[in-house]
Amino acid sequence: MSDHTEFMPTFLLNLRQDKGPEPYVVSCSIVGEITGFRGVVRRFRSMEDLAISLERARIMPLRYSQAIFDASDGKACSFPINLNEAQKLALIQTDSTE
Repeated sequence: MSDHTEFMPTFLLNLRQDKGPEPYVVSCSIVGEITGFRGVVRRFRSMEDLAISLERARIMPLRYSQAIFDASDGKACSFPINLNEAQKLALIQTDSTE
């Protein structure tokens, strides 16, 4: 039996802020084996809306507060999330045929 852990994907939540009515742009990058996964981009109207979504996905403020602060300051940032969190945030689509 081979060890497939080296091929397990890692998911990164990417966050940046731009102009417009929904300035918080959130996406999911997939590092490693990406077959069967596709990252999705979502936009949020406010920092509060984004924080509520993160907390509903059971991501603790300790993990995301610096990222939100940095994004509000005009910096792009990211932090690791797991597949379950990415799915709860609707940041990833899985190919059910895989």
